Amino acid sequence: MRPAALTALALMAILPSVAGAETSDWRVLTPAVKADAVIDSNPLQGYLDWHAGNLVPQVRRATEHYYRVTWADLETSEGVYDFAAIDKLFQGLGPNDRIAFGVMPTDTCCSRTGRDVPDYLIKRLAKGFWIKADPGNWAHIDKVYVPDWNDPDYLARWKALWVAIGKRYDGDPRVAWVDVRGYGNWGEGHVAGSAVYHWSQFPYDDPSVNLHGAQPGTEASRLAIADAITDAMPHTQLLSMTDDKPVLLHLLRLDRAIPIGMRRDSWGANWFETSFIPDDMAPEDKALIRDRWKTAPLIVENYGWTKVFEAGYDGIVRQVADWHISALGNGNFNVDSWAKLNADQQAALIRAGNRAGYRYVPAQARYRTTTQCPLEIAITWRNDGVAPIYEAWKVDVAVDGRTVGQTDLPRLLPGETAERTVCSAAQAKGALGVEVMDGRGSGRSMLLPLSGPGPRYALGDIN
Repeated sequence: MRPAALTALALMAILPSVAGAETSDWRVLTPAVKADAVIDSNPLQGYLDWHAGNLVPQVRRATEHYYRVTWADLETSEGVYDFAAIDKLFQGLGPNDRIAFGVMPTDTCCSRTGRDVPDYLIKRLAKGFWIKADPGNWAHIDKVYVPDWNDPDYLARWKALWVAIGKRYDGDPRVAWVDVRGYGNWGEGHVAGSAVYHWSQFPYDDPSVNLHGAQPGTEASRLAIADAITDAMPHTQLLSMTDDKPVLLHLLRLDRAIPIGMRRDSWGANWFETSFIPDDMAPEDKALIRDRWKTAPLIVENYGWTKVFEAGYDGIVRQVADWHISALGNGNFNVDSWAKLNADQQAALIRAGNRAGYRYVPAQARYRTTTQCPLEIAITWRNDGVAPIYEAWKVDVAVDGRTVGQTDLPRLLPGETAERTVCSAAQAKGALGVEVMDGRGSGRSMLLPLSGPGPRYALGDIN
C-alpha cells in the first residue's frame, strides 16, 4: 500500500503549479551521491540479526532480530501458555529495534530435546512417530518427534496456540513480521531435509519407523495450519514459506490490509531458483509469485551446510537482484566466525547485503521563491535498489538545522523517481538537509548513500 502523505509542518504542501506565480527561477542542487556506499542495515533492508548471530560486519547494527521457537516452548500443558521464549526476545533491543519469529513443530538438526510439540499432545496423537535426529546435531539427541499433521486434535490445538499468540502480539509495533510456518521439518512446508535419510522424505514408507501408518499432511490440513496463523495475525506483516506451492498460492491470494510476503530459506543454493517457480505452474500463478515483491517483502536465509556459496560468489548477489530480495539472515553460513571465510567469500556476502532491498537517493533538490511561497523546495527521489519500501516513511526537510516541512517518502519500484515539494513559511538560508524517518514514529532513520554523516544528510546550500 502506498503511504498517505503526512500532515505538514509550517505550511508544507505538495503544491499545485500556479501559472504566473513564480518570482524566481529554480536553483538546482545536486547532492553528492556515494555510489559505493555500503547500506546494509536499514529496516527491512540488508542484513538482519539471525538467532542472535551477526556474522557479516555491518555499517550499523541491524534493527530486525529474527528467531525461531518451538511449540513446546510456548505451551507447557494443554491451554497453559508461557510466552517467555518470545518475550525475552524484546530484552536488550534498542529503542527502535524489532523482532521477528516463527514457530516450529519439528526440527531434525537443531532441536534441544527432540520434543518440539507439547508432551500432552505427543501422548494424545496415536499416529505420531519418532525418527533419527541428524548426526552431529546441536543437542546430541538421538530422535526427533514427527506429529500426525492430519489428526483433528493436532489441528485444533495448533489453532488454539495461534489464537493465544495473536491476542498477545498481533499489531505489536515491536514485531516486524511473523513466519507462516508450521507444517513439516522446521515448519518449512515439506517433510524432507533430514541428513539421516539422505535429505529425502521422512520415512513414512518404513513401517519399522512409522509404526501406526501416519501420512504426510493433506492439502486441507496444511491449509488449516497456515490459516490458523493468518486468522490470528490480521494486523501483522506475515511471510509465507515457499516450498508448499498450494499453501503459498492460497496465502498470496488472500485479500489483506497488509499483503503477505514470502520467506525462502535456501538462498545461496541452486535450489533457491530451480524450485521456486515450477515450470508446469499456471502462468497466472507464476506471475503471482514472481511479482509479489512489488507489494510485500521477500526475506531469506542461507541454505547453509555445504551449499552456502553453491550458486557462486557472483551468483548469490545475482539471486538478490533477480528475485528482488529485501533482507538476508546474517547467519547459517557454516562457520562460527567471519575470519574463517576467505576474502572472496567475505566480499560476496558484503555485496549481497549491500544489494538487498531499497536504496533511496535524493537525486536532485531545487528551490525558488514564489508569490505564494517564501521558500519552495522540491526534492526528486530515486530508488536505486532492487525492491521498494513496504512501510510508511516521512522526510524531514530542514534549512540551517531547522525543519521547514515534511513529506511522505514515495513508494518507488526500482529505477522509479518521484518529486516531493515543501513550502517554508519564511525565507531561509543555509545548508539544506533531509532526514528520512519511520512514519510510525519509532524514531528509526534511514541510511542514505550520500557523502557525509547521517541521519540528517546535507544536499547543498540555499543562498
